[in-house]
Amino acid sequence: MPERLRDALGVTAAVLLGAAAFFIYCGWWVLIPTNIAWLDFADRAMHQLGWMFYRDAPWGIPPGRSPLLGIEISNSIALVDGLPLFAIPFKLIEHWLPRPFQYWGYWLLLSFVLQSAFAWGIARELGAGRVVALLAAAFVLITPTYLFRVPMHLALSGHWTILAALFLYVRREPPRLWMWPLLLAVTSAIHATLLAMVLALWAAALAQRYWTGRGRLPHLVGEIAFGVVAAFAVLWTVGFFGTGSYGSYGYGDYKLNLLWPIISYGWSQLVPDLPHTGYDYEGLSFLGVGVLAVLALALLSGAVVHLRHALSRHWLPLTLMLLALMVFAFSKDLSAFDSDLVSIPVPGFIDAIGAAFRSTGRFVWPLLYLVTIGAVVLVAGRFRAALALPLITVAFAVQAWDSSPKWSEFADRMPAPSATWPAELQSPLWERAAAAGYDRIRSIPVDEGYGSDWKALGYFAVTHGMDTDIAYLGRVDGEALGALRTREQEVLASGAFEPRTIYVLDVRASLLASGHAGPGDLITVVDGRIVFLPGGHALGEGLDRWSGD
Repeated sequence: MPERLRDALGVTAAVLLGAAAFFIYCGWWVLIPTNIAWLDFADRAMHQLGWMFYRDAPWGIPPGRSPLLGIEISNSIALVDGLPLFAIPFKLIEHWLPRPFQYWGYWLLLSFVLQSAFAWGIARELGAGRVVALLAAAFVLITPTYLFRVPMHLALSGHWTILAALFLYVRREPPRLWMWPLLLAVTSAIHATLLAMVLALWAAALAQRYWTGRGRLPHLVGEIAFGVVAAFAVLWTVGFFGTGSYGSYGYGDYKLNLLWPIISYGWSQLVPDLPHTGYDYEGLSFLGVGVLAVLALALLSGAVVHLRHALSRHWLPLTLMLLALMVFAFSKDLSAFDSDLVSIPVPGFIDAIGAAFRSTGRFVWPLLYLVTIGAVVLVAGRFRAALALPLITVAFAVQAWDSSPKWSEFADRMPAPSATWPAELQSPLWERAAAAGYDRIRSIPVDEGYGSDWKALGYFAVTHGMDTDIAYLGRVDGEALGALRTREQEVLASGAFEPRTIYVLDVRASLLASGHAGPGDLITVVDGRIVFLPGGHALGEGLDRWSGD
């Protein structure tokens, strides 16, 4: 059989393996385009609401702009982690799509497939046979880091972009001019954190090709220009530059623990659940008992002697970059187990970068994947196939069993398919207001972020053609937020409330608003919320009026 045909069959097997892993982990219900029931949870709800508001918004400049969610503090489909790679094309054909519509199931299927395919390709480029490469891909598919992320942050589960970057680095044949720029452009339309890691690996690849003479300087300069332009063009298109500031909380908390390879975070039945700090789950990078066993075998058998090549011209740029990313993942506050060891002063620009990405623990992912694949390849190269394949297969089977209680949770907890979310707003006032032409929901004081009332009110707003400033956004422009808060105080002082707007108020704001309320206005308490409807007196039939008590 020709080698090309064998390779094609190998890639096909990897694709099928990825698809099988998807159906085992996620189930098939997530592929029903109108099934949004499984998205009614935590950040998944943020991602879906971001898409729903963006779908209904008029086209703007840039195309990724999404003004209905957040109003004055709104930004873009990119900054709600709404996966512009899918959102923008689907918005182009939104008139032909059902309501509701979700693309997240298809994204996850694609991610599982590409996760497997690129892992297979990396193993092959490192010298593994086709069957060993499939085993390496299988390990990558059940990596706790990956499976933990899938139900948590949907766009960020596109770890295949990191594997694609590693594949381009390890290719024995230098990549063509368009390959890195294409990967950069695609990743720019997925998630900024993934883009940062891909950019870092690209920088290492450029250094490697220049140092080893595998790339001529004009070619590398052209690739750099092409790649930078492609990335910036996509970032502008998706609306990544839609906020004046990118800093956020969490830097120094959402980090990588120094003992990251062995802290299981509940992803093992055999390894004790070792203590860790409160928020370093963002750096969850447990290798798994199977990979740890394969690494031990590589060490005991002497296979690790091949790691000396990590200091060669070909591999040193990647080695240094992976170590630098791991150091960045540790953050400025080093921790081992549940103990904070030391806080290291860092330059201002490093602190600013850390604040922008906040969850720096994620930046160990490239190293994690290369260690996982590399361990399998090292052992396979050390022993005869008749011995290596059973050993690696047993290690994989043990790891799959060991982590099975965790990776089965997602599918086991999957709700029945539904085209709606459970209604948290039960009062008839909400529907009456929508029927009467109210087309906006505001909160005073502005209620934004994960702890706000964003899901219930956001879902009602988007399903009733309203916009709202009650939003959970990935990043918020501090100046715009400050200006909105100032304007709110002016409204409370002057009584210049917007018509056809439902205001959700705290006690202080409701008392101030009641001083401006006329006989045609309505202030009442419904569903545990104080609401003020300018001109809405007639809508309050049968409801208690707010007295300020």
